[in-house]
Amino acid sequence: AVQGSGGYDHRWDVVAVCESGGWGHGTGGKYVGDLGITTTNWYAYGGGSDTSPAAQVAVAERIQSYPPDQHGCGSW
Repeated sequence: AVQGSGGYDHRWDVVAVCESGGWGHGTGGKYVGDLGITTTNWYAYGGGSDTSPAAQVAVAERIQSYPPDQHGCGSW
């Protein structure tokens, strides 16, 4: 894994850029945060009110342990 100062695999940064244009932009609607995680999956995989990048990555890694291929963005 490519660890950075945030304590997570920074390949997730690429997912955030692909899904929402980067951290802090949000995908809105039926999604939580910047990674394109559906609201349903967010809560099913332990997400809560903390939507920091590290918290989003923690939920994403429960869904899929490695960053998805970003040749095409899709919700998950």
